[in-house]
Amino acid sequence: MSIAESVERARPAFGRDVAAGLDALEPLIGRLSIDDAVAGGGERVVTSALRSYRFEAGRDAAAATPVRAAVPASALGALDAALRESVQYSRTRHLYGGTVLDIPHARSLLAAALADALTADALSSAAVCLADAHAPAASVAVALSAHLSCVLLAEAAQQVSVLAGSTFYARIAPFELIEQHVRDLSALPVLVPGLSDALPSALAGLDAWCASTDAAAPGSLLRSEVALAIASDAPGAVEVHAALATAASRTLAEVGAGGAMEPYEERELAHRVALLTAGAAVVDGWLHARGAEAIAGDPLALEACLRRIRGRVARRQPPLPADLVARLVAHAEARAASGEEMAIGPARATVPPM
Repeated sequence: MSIAESVERARPAFGRDVAAGLDALEPLIGRLSIDDAVAGGGERVVTSALRSYRFEAGRDAAAATPVRAAVPASALGALDAALRESVQYSRTRHLYGGTVLDIPHARSLLAAALADALTADALSSAAVCLADAHAPAASVAVALSAHLSCVLLAEAAQQVSVLAGSTFYARIAPFELIEQHVRDLSALPVLVPGLSDALPSALAGLDAWCASTDAAAPGSLLRSEVALAIASDAPGAVEVHAALATAASRTLAEVGAGGAMEPYEERELAHRVALLTAGAAVVDGWLHARGAEAIAGDPLALEACLRRIRGRVARRQPPLPADLVARLVAHAEARAASGEEMAIGPARATVPPM
């Protein structure tokens, strides 16, 4: 079974709880009891929701790659479920003469969380495809994706917790699922060995990934055909795409120059490469989905995702413009009403195998 197929099967289980999701991934990543793990030679043991897991990740890049690709991509099921629950709560909870979603700040929180979820979906789907295709530098790209996807999942979950207000702490039925998913997504790098050290493991291969011609590599942001497509079909995203292309150009030059760096400088550079990889994955997903009904092909969703990425690159996150918030909130409300997934696309990424 491919990683993509494993992810498709595990996402609904993650929507129930992380432990169930990890169980669904067991054929790919394995599971042993605490006693078995200790008897087997002191392998690292972690516990999630009263279940114990031992993963074979971390011994080498080849062993870690499937785990780093599959777990963050599958865990989107948990965030998607939390988003749906938070929207349903916000539409029924009345405050100040209206619902929670009538409050501008609440709408902004939901839009930001959804944009980050869409970015994590594009990035982790690209990583799944690269891992399944055994593409050159796949282990590096997957490690970068695992690092940033976990960050995006945790931060989006925190936005959801604020949106839920006191319900998050009180765990009022039926919305106690929100608290559960926020907690588990924040702990995901600890629950799964191979995720907590994903960024350091990518350092040695940054130059290979930055030199890649893959559609999800940072260099794809510099392609003229990409800029022309955005100018034609997503004019609102022209400025933010240009800013990310400039950042990509500078970052690629920095990686290519090499030279000695302090450890914190190396990690900062790798984190920036991960952000630009996310930008490239979002753009590539939009290029393939534009013209379709999928939210990934929507020019306003593209702009929102790229703005959130640019804010992280610049370390200054301004609120999303009102038109982008309105589009994302409308999508979230429609999907919550229909029960459909609001932030998840096919696990088989739009990035073609190399």
